[in-house]
Amino acid sequence: MFSANENILLRQHKRRVIDYVESTIPEDALDLGTAVMAMQVSCRQPGCVPLETAITVVFPKPPRKMKKKRNTAQQQQLDKSTNDNNEKEEEVPSFPKPLLPNLEESRIGGNFKTRILKPLSDVTKDDVLDALPPSFAGGRRTVESICIKARDMIFAQIGQLVGGGGDNEDSKDSMEGRRLVAEYLKVCLDEYVERGCVAPEWGEKDGWGSKDDDITNNGDDKKVAEDVSATKDDDTKSGGIKWGEGNIVFKRPAEDDDDEKDGK
Repeated sequence: MFSANENILLRQHKRRVIDYVESTIPEDALDLGTAVMAMQVSCRQPGCVPLETAITVVFPKPPRKMKKKRNTAQQQQLDKSTNDNNEKEEEVPSFPKPLLPNLEESRIGGNFKTRILKPLSDVTKDDVLDALPPSFAGGRRTVESICIKARDMIFAQIGQLVGGGGDNEDSKDSMEGRRLVAEYLKVCLDEYVERGCVAPEWGEKDGWGSKDDDITNNGDDKKVAEDVSATKDDDTKSGGIKWGEGNIVFKRPAEDDDDEKDGK
């Protein structure tokens, strides 16, 4: 339970976050009734942050249009014989164009939801912009930004659990530990994709990371170390390691590719 003063502070932080979100929404969309809600929620699931901020943008419902078919007696008889029940046709209600560009929820009157992994009191405007897609003014949430954030979180967790390395005496052991964890996670991520991106139960071990048991059993450490060393040598010769230059490319689908091929 919160005290009276804590409730006042919480409402102030909530109003501040809502103002941040509303500043990214066009005035005409707000005038039509677009509403923003923000609340602080707790999570007790394994791996969750204790307190996070949930944001919901509620777009107004577009006017509903109904169209009735007026059938003649002959058409009604035909409908009965063919069991064609078409007394009413209802059009899907929608605005002529989205209130926010490229955001379907704003066209059909839906809700857009996002989360910030911080309590309300710690949320900044940059956090809000990072949680909103470019459809909102200044929004920075893209597939690429999500991937980079997930990458940084994983690396930070590895450093905290194993050790971040440095000039101390156990820096070599820490480096070896981080390498082993990374190799194990590579296998688990491949299995995660193969299983339809369904995560294992918290702490589940059986059936995960089994493609290369030598990684966790240190049975092939020498070979892995040689491969890693060779990779580093190649990167050094080519001008250094460059992040994100593997097989992953962030590219929007080109709708006209098929048409161009057909025209050739």
